[in-house]
Amino acid sequence: MTALPYRLCALDLDDTLLNSHQELSERNERAVRGILEKGVHIVLASGRIHSSAKRFADKLNLDAPIISCNGAMVRTPISNEIWLDESIPGELCIPVMDYCEQNNLQLNYYRDDVVYSKEYTSWLQLYHTRTKVPLKIIPDFYSQMRGLPSTKLVIVDSPERTDALTPIFKEMLGQHLYITKTTDEYLEFMPLQANKGSALRLVAERLGVDMSETLAFGDGHNDIPLLQAAGMGIAVGNAKAQLKAVAGRVIGHHDEDSVGIALEEIFGLD
Repeated sequence: MTALPYRLCALDLDDTLLNSHQELSERNERAVRGILEKGVHIVLASGRIHSSAKRFADKLNLDAPIISCNGAMVRTPISNEIWLDESIPGELCIPVMDYCEQNNLQLNYYRDDVVYSKEYTSWLQLYHTRTKVPLKIIPDFYSQMRGLPSTKLVIVDSPERTDALTPIFKEMLGQHLYITKTTDEYLEFMPLQANKGSALRLVAERLGVDMSETLAFGDGHNDIPLLQAAGMGIAVGNAKAQLKAVAGRVIGHHDEDSVGIALEEIFGLD
């Protein structure tokens, strides 16, 4: 039997494995199932919360742990065993909440695999349509959630506004939180030590896979630690320039089944 070129494959979901409609194409699905049958561990590595990423793990019959919330959580899809669960301390959530309340920004508050928000705004609708996450609207959100730990916080707004907010929050909280844009509209806040690369190292170690035997695909700024950690990091053609700069290889656009095509070539799928 021919040795596998890689024993573990980590896949970002949005704008990488999934197309622009947040769907899994037939070719990408076939390729993922093909390498799974060869014995490759398939690890979804997403900024989404666990329940949102789990929908795709269930569809693909995956049993490897899911990296969610940009590496703040690692949890198995079948037994629900938690391998990692990092949270932002409540006191560090407060300045983000205060800024969002004062500036009327859409803030998604992640806690216990649910997204909490003050109201169902157009920006929350955009996020909800894309991710299908469980939501809970709380009219007195800012008082009721104040001081509670959060798996992550997300501001959803225009690309221009989230671009402008990024340096403001990095100056304010960059020493205490991991702050990154994950899509054009999302500015995310995570525990300082949490990232997809660290989570991948944890999963690989627990599964007995050397990092040189890991393969990873991504598109965004939050995938930089993931691609840097993997034995081979691959950026899709629509990826941010900063990610392409650290990738070992750049493939086609995510809407062109590029992940599936790459997997077919790398693993010799028919």
